[in-house]
Amino acid sequence: MEVLEAIQARHSVRDFIAKTVPKDIIMKIMEAATRSPSGGNSQPWEIFIASGTTMENIRRAYQERVRADAGAPRPGGPGNLPPLPAFIQERMTTIRNERMKLLGLDPADPASGKIFIEWGSRLFGAPVMAIICMDKGLSSTFDLGLLAQTICLAAQSYGVDSIIASAFVSQPDILRQELDIPESMNIVIGIGLGYPNPENIINTYRSPRRPIQEVVRYKD
Repeated sequence: MEVLEAIQARHSVRDFIAKTVPKDIIMKIMEAATRSPSGGNSQPWEIFIASGTTMENIRRAYQERVRADAGAPRPGGPGNLPPLPAFIQERMTTIRNERMKLLGLDPADPASGKIFIEWGSRLFGAPVMAIICMDKGLSSTFDLGLLAQTICLAAQSYGVDSIIASAFVSQPDILRQELDIPESMNIVIGIGLGYPNPENIINTYRSPRRPIQEVVRYKD
């Protein structure tokens, strides 16, 4: 698959089938992704992979916590990020509402919102999850963003779909326990990997993009 084809084909899959991705494919994806550029070749990333029994243990623990109404995110990630600007919040709310309506849910209904949260707690059914971390003494989130994008594009080239979502890292204490992630590392973001469920309408959703004329300022 050509690079531009992979960029166009990649989208966030929100319901995966149970079929796992072979370990050798996952490792090839990660090996390609570690070719991502980083400032001063610092390569600040650490990647923890959950699959098989480990993935199911994490999924079960996430779901149990949400069902117990104790699903509030624990401290994790780069920390102390400023509030999102209103226009960013508006875009995020728009796509959330569109996805909920596609599933027959009412964005204004708390019961529908709870169903949506539970959807995330089962980690979209992803059979494999990559958790990207870095040392707490670093702030190289730009480099980690490059790594995450390259993971998704490399996965696409191997016929594996993906989703980058904060839902994967909403319970860092569970991740630390199951994946042996040391306290010296920030848990930054997670990526689900697998094969999409063709029968679920949610996988037809494509988020809109701003017009290029609005994004790019070009001067000769």
